[in-house]
Amino acid sequence: MNTTNKIKSKKKKKFCLNERGIIFSTDVVISFIIALIMMLIFVLYLSNLILSEERKISQIELDEKALFIVDSMIKNQNLENALLGACNYDSSKKRVLTNNLNYTQIKTNLKPISFGKFFVKSVTITFSNTNQKETIQLSEKNSANCINVKRFSLVEGAKAIIEVKTCKSK
Repeated sequence: MNTTNKIKSKKKKKFCLNERGIIFSTDVVISFIIALIMMLIFVLYLSNLILSEERKISQIELDEKALFIVDSMIKNQNLENALLGACNYDSSKKRVLTNNLNYTQIKTNLKPISFGKFFVKSVTITFSNTNQKETIQLSEKNSANCINVKRFSLVEGAKAIIEVKTCKSK
């Protein structure tokens, strides 16, 4: 009878050891799953952060291009494309008169311009004295991501606001 009790007690011990092993392995699996979920949340957070920064950089590039185009228009002279320079030239001083634009050059030599994924959609001239507004469409492309940059200038001696609408292609 003594041997029978020993065999029964050994079976109970083996069962108890297996129970502890199952509990331990279940704890390991649960903690591993929790660690994987935490890593997934971290990766998703990083992905959203990167996408947000890419959008911000894209917007900064668009702002930069728009400012460059407007600055070029009101500070340079380009006889082939008024968008790259529409200033009057003073032959007595032998220099370009910045912020003093030639209206006829704007009307006749304004040509579309695109660079990479950016393009100029329109140029609007609003005269301060008469509130006359003239918009010159340069592109028929549609884009949801556009920026308007306004600069004060003189157009043929009259105060005016030059507005250039620059967009990003999809």
